[in-house]
Amino acid sequence: MARFKNIPVNSHEGKITYGSGIVDEIVLLAINEIPNVELYSKSPQNLIKNKAIKVFFAADGVHVDVKVKTHYLENISEVAFKIQESIRHNVEAMTEYRIANVNVSIKGVILEDAIAPVVEDNAELTKEGKDEK
Repeated sequence: MARFKNIPVNSHEGKITYGSGIVDEIVLLAINEIPNVELYSKSPQNLIKNKAIKVFFAADGVHVDVKVKTHYLENISEVAFKIQESIRHNVEAMTEYRIANVNVSIKGVILEDAIAPVVEDNAELTKEGKDEK
């Protein structure tokens, strides 16, 4: 049988602090959860420092500005709403901060086909491999 120990309420007094870049990393994680979306950056190195993600702390909560690119077949307003909800959920779930607002700027379009016919290519390769034997 399990035993439960009662812990006094005041025994866990202390202060929790988050690093200045933790919210940036959580926002980056939230954006990466959305399919066919990338951070907008002129250079591919160190996207956060290129101001693709801006986080401001205010009295009413955290303000987040993100710049992204999306696939050309995606509905822009639906993608922006998904990004806002993902950022809001992840930051509020992982920290004690409250999100005041999330501004999403769609700065570019991804023109490459995101879905490649990989299955068909593999099927053709297996057929060719059988013919050679």
